Amino acid sequence: MHSAICALQRAASKKICLGSASCDPGQLDKTKLLVVWGANPENSAINQGKPIDRVKAIENGLQVIDIRPMMDPLGAKADIWVPIRPGTDGALALAILHVIIGEDLYDHDFTANWCNGFDQLAQHVQQYTPEWAANITGLPVDQIYQIARMMGTTKPMGILYGNGIGDQQNDGNWTCISICLIEAITGNLDIAGGGGASMTMPPSLIKTNKFDILTNRLPASPEDEEKGYYAGMAKLVAPETPRWYQNPKTWESGPNSAYFKALMSVETQDPYPLRAILGQASNPFGATRQPKKIAEVLKKLEFYFVHDTHWNTSCDYADYVLPACTHYECSQQFATKNTADGTFIGINQQIAEPLGESRSDWQFYLDLAVAMGYGDDFWNGDMDACLREQLDGSGISLEDLRAANTGIFVERTDGAVPTEPQYQNYAKLFADLPNGKVQCYNEWIGGKPNNTETGELGFLPEYSGPPEGIAETPELAEEYPLIISDVHAYRLCNHSYYVGVPYLRELQPYPWVKINPATAKKYGIEDGDWMKVESPHGWVKLVAEYFEGISPEVLMTRRGWWQDCEELGLPGYGCFDGGSDSTVLYDSTIENFDPFHSAMAKQTLVKISKLEEGDGNE
Repeated sequence: MHSAICALQRAASKKICLGSASCDPGQLDKTKLLVVWGANPENSAINQGKPIDRVKAIENGLQVIDIRPMMDPLGAKADIWVPIRPGTDGALALAILHVIIGEDLYDHDFTANWCNGFDQLAQHVQQYTPEWAANITGLPVDQIYQIARMMGTTKPMGILYGNGIGDQQNDGNWTCISICLIEAITGNLDIAGGGGASMTMPPSLIKTNKFDILTNRLPASPEDEEKGYYAGMAKLVAPETPRWYQNPKTWESGPNSAYFKALMSVETQDPYPLRAILGQASNPFGATRQPKKIAEVLKKLEFYFVHDTHWNTSCDYADYVLPACTHYECSQQFATKNTADGTFIGINQQIAEPLGESRSDWQFYLDLAVAMGYGDDFWNGDMDACLREQLDGSGISLEDLRAANTGIFVERTDGAVPTEPQYQNYAKLFADLPNGKVQCYNEWIGGKPNNTETGELGFLPEYSGPPEGIAETPELAEEYPLIISDVHAYRLCNHSYYVGVPYLRELQPYPWVKINPATAKKYGIEDGDWMKVESPHGWVKLVAEYFEGISPEVLMTRRGWWQDCEELGLPGYGCFDGGSDSTVLYDSTIENFDPFHSAMAKQTLVKISKLEEGDGNE
């Protein structure tokens, strides 16, 4: 669920500004400048991100600007690394817009014909100078001018932005919109090598069917009808995005509630408290903020049940814990991939029997639906019937698919080849946007209620910044002079899972924090020492890992260390004060969340000290 929400938030920010266009370059081999902004494809979505393609493109002359607080492997290959302070990307984006517009580096034809309210945006960003942004972001003024001019003059340019700036900052919506506007006003949308504009593949040779997600069954309340909401939105607890925005065109799989805010409804009673919650393949202590608050809510919740492959820390608060089997223990999910040479289809193969009474996530949901009286809509609990419905008409049976251990490939023999898209088809791309144009002055969301319905959304990009930051809260920074954040994904685990796998734990035995050696030595901390990291909200113990590729004022860690590893004799570490989960450090004030897509800040100010033997680092 959490990953789907992340995708929704990123997609929402793009849709609000650009319609159905995308900032990511669809033909990287034709791109001259790639801006990687808060994305981490080395560790997250490796297959989809295709880092090897980027390496090849760099070898063939691609220029890269890498904007993120910590240098990762692909960042080391960039022409320019921009070690921005976590949570301040919105300030940098606005300053880049200031330079591009102020120095007349924008595409006049595009802005005149395809931008809604460009003049208002131009006037608005005059206040956001690189000098202003330098104080906030911790970047040299000259570097801000340098990358802004490169982005304004190098074409085609594509921007790859990720969770680091979208759904992990409390002003991520305006940040993403500002980044999209940079690409739009420079004329880099839907051109070869620019944003979107992928080659068009020949039709798939294997046709499969989607199944109905039944959202059309949601009953409309009088409030839904009065306010023009999609059916069921008025009664939605803690909407992720505003109620008026949620509908089949904007969601991925149905209505979305914000994880933390939905849990907090047990306390706030707004609009009413959730009474039952399923924790399915998700640990709320690691996926949100402030586990101390989460624990209190789970204690008061009427019914909390878990379906998972592992016992996680939230299971201690569950009424029932139901064992899930892994994808190695069932064969219930398939996928297709269409290429120039043909179409491939493959299914997860069962290689082991499920343990005990465990069952797959899919089978669990079908069984639950049957027990609740919805069997007719859920294949009467028969998962194979669900798969056969999806395969109907494809020419491939479920039995054949399972029998083909390496999948089935249908070779293309019709002579069809990938074709160039119809570039710059802006009338189609922006058809659903107000006035059929990119929203520089955002009439789609401007003036409409925010996600808490306590205020209205603005029309122009704004910078609010993190709740606690060196520039934002200088008085607090006097006591807590460093910034901490955590990586969204790490290749040696899956968020907060698999730290207990011996081979993976050997490679990262202790909860680490990357720290610049100069910073560590200032506090008498050697490489490998245990540290106490304390924020205004809590404290954790972490092991110092010297790393030159990080700003001296920034620390970077990863969340989720609750699993132990019996084979190696290594313990798990708790998620409350004195544990090692960074979520205990962050602000969780709901009023500080992103007013559009409910993103929570994932950075704060901290102070550090060396932990001596016996101070809780055993």
